[in-house]
Amino acid sequence: MPFNPTYATVENEDCNLHYWYQGTGPLILFIPGGNGHGRQYNGMISMFSDIYTCATFDRRQMSASKVKVNKPLSHTQQARDVKAVIEAVGFDKAIVFGSSLGGIIAFQFAIDFPDMIDHIISHEAPTHNLLPEASDLYDFFLGVIELSKTSIPEAAAEFDKIFVGFGQDGVPDVASPEPENPINFWENEVLPASLYTPDLRRLVEHGTSVGLMAGKRSRDATFARTTIEQENILGCLRMIVPGHHQGFEAETEAFGPAFTEMIEILNSRRSAAATALK
Repeated sequence: MPFNPTYATVENEDCNLHYWYQGTGPLILFIPGGNGHGRQYNGMISMFSDIYTCATFDRRQMSASKVKVNKPLSHTQQARDVKAVIEAVGFDKAIVFGSSLGGIIAFQFAIDFPDMIDHIISHEAPTHNLLPEASDLYDFFLGVIELSKTSIPEAAAEFDKIFVGFGQDGVPDVASPEPENPINFWENEVLPASLYTPDLRRLVEHGTSVGLMAGKRSRDATFARTTIEQENILGCLRMIVPGHHQGFEAETEAFGPAFTEMIEILNSRRSAAATALK
């Protein structure tokens, strides 16, 4: 469907959240990662809005979603932002897709509001403290955070070393966020984004339907390997999908069929589980 969404805002906890949506059918909500802007999902919205209502938003203190004074960000508050957007679009539950930090927020949302989840699809959520080298990564991120206090550009350059798969021949570039977004990330979000992991055991207790994605171009990047550790805890579906850390944006046409396949498998597994209980 051509991209022609409805734009709207909803006020939640002193933030004017800007969101947009189009389509009909069950709701898919796309949560942005650390770059904060929802327009990275416009291609996915266009691709899937023939059969789903698709929505996204600019995260708190990012792009158009302004507050009077920027403050340290928390995943729990942003989970409540997700709830506010879902309800503003007119739904009481959704398939929730989150990539990178958006995947961590999706996990947190599912823990805090389990009855609002249809499926969670988490793409390369960086739960670094689940990895075998968690101690080394902890020291690395603390060092980067300390560096950011004197030079955000130097800290960002060091931080970017963990990203794998970008800049390859034939892979389109992704949209840059508004200039204020990375500043907000470094001043207010880098610590929880790097060091916080939601208690995934709660998702098992809730029986939450979860699918995990790792990008083929990400190879053995930390945020790709975290999906293996997540799978070990959750016992859920995990797939290798086209693209890098933002493959859903850079290679939407290749990524889309894998996204469809994951939803179909999750639906099938849930139906089979329900039948087994009869």
